[in-house]
Amino acid sequence: MHFFNKKIFLIFILGMTMFNCAHAFEKQNEADDIRRQLYQYQDKNSPKHIKTKQKLIKFIEQNKIDYSAHSRLNDVLRLINEQKYDIAEYELFDLLSTNTEPAICYELLGDISYKSAQNTKETAQFYKNSLNYNPSNTSVLFKLSKLYLSEKKNILGLEYIKQAIESTDDTEILTEIENILKNKFVPQSRFETNISQEALGMIYIKMNNSTLAYDAFVKAIQSNPGDIYLKYYLSDLLFSNGMDKAAIVLFDVILKDNPKDSQIRASKAKALFNLGDEQKAYYEYLTLLNCYPDSKEAKYGIYKIYENKISPKEILEKINQNNAEHKITPEELNSFANFLETMGDNQGAQNFRQNAQKITDELSQKISAPKENQVQKQISQQIQKPLKQIESTPKTKDTKTQNTKKISKNTKIIQTKKQAKKEQQKTAKEQPKITQKQIVKTNNPAEYNEYQKQIAKYNAMTPKDAQIYNAIANTYKSMGDYTNALKNYEEAIKLDPANSDLRYNMGVAYLELNSPYSAKKALQKAVDLNKDNSKAYNLLSFVNQKIITEIINSSYSKFENKNYVEAFEILDNAIKQYPENAQLYYYRALVSDALGRNSAQISDLQKAISLDPSYYISYYQLGIAYEKINDERNALISYERFLSIEPDEKDLVEEVQKKVVSFGKKYY
Repeated sequence: MHFFNKKIFLIFILGMTMFNCAHAFEKQNEADDIRRQLYQYQDKNSPKHIKTKQKLIKFIEQNKIDYSAHSRLNDVLRLINEQKYDIAEYELFDLLSTNTEPAICYELLGDISYKSAQNTKETAQFYKNSLNYNPSNTSVLFKLSKLYLSEKKNILGLEYIKQAIESTDDTEILTEIENILKNKFVPQSRFETNISQEALGMIYIKMNNSTLAYDAFVKAIQSNPGDIYLKYYLSDLLFSNGMDKAAIVLFDVILKDNPKDSQIRASKAKALFNLGDEQKAYYEYLTLLNCYPDSKEAKYGIYKIYENKISPKEILEKINQNNAEHKITPEELNSFANFLETMGDNQGAQNFRQNAQKITDELSQKISAPKENQVQKQISQQIQKPLKQIESTPKTKDTKTQNTKKISKNTKIIQTKKQAKKEQQKTAKEQPKITQKQIVKTNNPAEYNEYQKQIAKYNAMTPKDAQIYNAIANTYKSMGDYTNALKNYEEAIKLDPANSDLRYNMGVAYLELNSPYSAKKALQKAVDLNKDNSKAYNLLSFVNQKIITEIINSSYSKFENKNYVEAFEILDNAIKQYPENAQLYYYRALVSDALGRNSAQISDLQKAISLDPSYYISYYQLGIAYEKINDERNALISYERFLSIEPDEKDLVEEVQKKVVSFGKKYY
């Protein structure tokens, strides 16, 4: 009897479960029907849409349906699997209207577009929109690459494949990409072979297979001997795997066109040192110091060559070989000791300090106390003597002019450095004077008095915590008094240093004071403190673009006045700050063109394209660059890539189409 009752109970439970599932399924279908109607009513202000929306809200409340963003996105996946694309689209566009998970929403819209309509252009645009919010989304990068490859837009497909490789260490994804490149992709040109082999090399580096990476990079270079970035990859690979002789051959090829490349120059010096050729290694470091006098890598490299072989004083003399008149002081020895400590070489630092003390002691023994004033006088005379000799040396007119030019040039460099430093510290040193008209955003005296009362109220509170200082700052900000706002934000941060929003508020205030560099610093700190602070992240992107635009305008001003070297230096320094910005590489390429540096121009345009494959003007300019060196085959490839992106400039498109037809007759 007991067994019989238990069996009935289990049958009852099973029946109830099936009933609940059927009931849930029925409710789900009912919700889907309401959302399908909303999708059909495109005008959100129409009475039908408003009425149906109210019906959906009521249905959700009555049935206690979880309608959170997370739950809705999960439901979209269910709708896509059931091919209910219209309802899924409604949900995604509705989520986008509140800026909820835009990267995910656009990716799913791309998936729907491809599955439902096979509309590749629309699909690609959805995926690109997703990348605007998350540029390193491997899933989207890989989907875009496969989309373009399926459309025979191989160059774009390969560029996105490279970005997907760079964005992930997932072995499963890397293996899938490797399979596509090795077994499914058929290159249609030498250039496509070049890119596909480079991508394979990148995969093998991530998989720690240096042998296969080496083979892939060699094939890539053979297909495009002028690709300098591949030579960077390969030379670094050879060097890191102890193949120093082969690496040096490639280093020399790179340095021939880029003699001021500090990283390659330093790597070559290390390779020579590994091979036991200390003299040549020293020469390379010295050449690097000649270009970049403050190069820590060069100074440390020379130190390692002569460590424990000559005295610390002699090592510094080796480092300062380019300046024969430089005299090594104990202060300089101690300074280098501090530098060695930062490099983790405590024993070397101790040796340098001991040498500094030894020199100091020797000087103390030579100089007795009664003769101190006399000795100082002698030292002063020795310092002034060379100056008098220079003044007494007769100068020809040409020599004087030459010296004046040198001084003028040096002065210009100093002014440039001072100007850059001044710009970075602008808000710290120059607080703008704010009048009452600037402070008060309204002419309403009552409103102004209300602000003053609020500030007085907050100031009367003791002790003040971070929230009170923040409230005072926000009141000043509402008045337009950003200087006092900043002072109070700083006080708040002292009490709550981990508060990301306070840094964001500071960034806004600095931006209002037209101090983008200080705004950038504050916003970067806000993002560092809280990776999910989307408003700080978005404003930081805006500020960075504002700074980059100002840099480009400044460089272009120099360019228009034919001050090409200064224009180049401005962009070169900017790239050190923003190494991932395609615009900067593009404009530096234009300056290189004006300077007659064809190889540097091509390298920068290739880099701009690798950073932003959709930056189509780079393809056009690259085609022009190849034409100048009579490389019509690569010019043709660049122009084809330009057209594949379907740019809007009709005149430019027509010009390129004519070039493609002309070159195509020769090579197809």
